[in-house]
Amino acid sequence: MTSTRTYSYSPVFRALEIASIISFVVFSGLLAIDSVKAMLGPFSGDVWWLLPTSLLLGYLIADLVSGTVHWLADNFGTEDMPILGAALIRPFREHHVDPRAITRHDFIETNGANCLVCVPWLASYWMWLEPGQNLWTLSFIITWLWFNWGIFMTNQFHKWAHLEQPAGWIVWLQDHKLILSPAHHDLHHTPPFDRYYCITTGWLNSLLCDRLRFFQRLELLGRWAFRAPKPVAPAVKSPLAGS
Repeated sequence: MTSTRTYSYSPVFRALEIASIISFVVFSGLLAIDSVKAMLGPFSGDVWWLLPTSLLLGYLIADLVSGTVHWLADNFGTEDMPILGAALIRPFREHHVDPRAITRHDFIETNGANCLVCVPWLASYWMWLEPGQNLWTLSFIITWLWFNWGIFMTNQFHKWAHLEQPAGWIVWLQDHKLILSPAHHDLHHTPPFDRYYCITTGWLNSLLCDRLRFFQRLELLGRWAFRAPKPVAPAVKSPLAGS
């Protein structure tokens, strides 16, 4: 009996994504073990402030990066660009046409590409940095380790925000604003589709889009600097799950 392939890209890239996820877990696990040893050892007296501060900072940076990449993919470049067109721009643009398409992707297809980007950074941290060296190195490692986990799971959180019937524990995380919620993300899928780009937690969306108008101003600057026209909005937009 032959198995049916459910993903929509090449088996070679599929294998690369699987290897990336395994490598991600290995390197992040090694970094976490070394960091725990440092926190239980020479820096045990600083754990009470170091750990929550580093985790919060890493999560905030992940939210900012997710929004910046999302904003760039939605507003600049074309789908036929080499590499980035197919891997980054097309998925984000097609997502506006069929928001629930992401819910039909399995864990590997959803998260493999983000994981692929994170692995070289984690590997370099593990090879060149020693958590027990000093407090600043430990703080750096915890912050960027959690940042990489946030980036790794960003598309998964995004996918969960589009599920029609998410599991109860997912709803709990969304209701407590620990991950992106459907109601919050629905604001991005509302015309003119130019706000609330952050999709890890969405914590920074109100500040960046409503108060600072950060992405809107950045877009005006980018279009002026590069003489880049605004992409044509998709003709069809499906509603979000739960909307």
